[in-house]
Amino acid sequence: MPETKSPTIPTTPPSPNNLKEQFVSEAIPVGLPWRLLIFSLILFGFSLFVFFGLRFGYNSYIDTRTGDLDEKIGNLSGQVSQEEQQSFINFYSQLVNLKKVLDRHDFTASIFSFLEKNTLGKISYIDADFTVLDSSLTLKGAAASSESLINQLTLFDESLEVDRVVLNQMNSSKDGVTFGVTLFFNPDFFKKPAL
Repeated sequence: MPETKSPTIPTTPPSPNNLKEQFVSEAIPVGLPWRLLIFSLILFGFSLFVFFGLRFGYNSYIDTRTGDLDEKIGNLSGQVSQEEQQSFINFYSQLVNLKKVLDRHDFTASIFSFLEKNTLGKISYIDADFTVLDSSLTLKGAAASSESLINQLTLFDESLEVDRVVLNQMNSSKDGVTFGVTLFFNPDFFKKPAL
């Protein structure tokens, strides 16, 4: 039988030089990469350029424009007398106040279009009185007959804008019927429509 050789184990420990050769580490460069340094310097230089450009260039431009506008305002104020300026300020103030009042005020012009749409041909109105507190409209008028008045009251009662209808008075004569009626409107009816 052939003889097998067993592996030989070195009996001497490896020398320190051999270990250093086996575990050679790669040398890492010390310091910043030069590309990052150049990019940072360029960015810093651009920031300085923008800062000094705004500080000295744009600032002087704004000062020049301000001076020009002050001069134009001075020339304009010299052309308009002090009384005219005060008159214009008062007029403008009144316009602003009027706009505020109209924006908050109920839109009562809706009443006229409501009456135009919801009045029968045989009915005429003599007097109208609107009360804002309870959103009511009191009408006095004349009808050709009591049947015409009943039809008119029914039309008012069926209208979506009217909350309730109250007949105050009714007098018959040979010429027709005179009446007084109060219409109580829904609060949403008076809101100003969106433009």
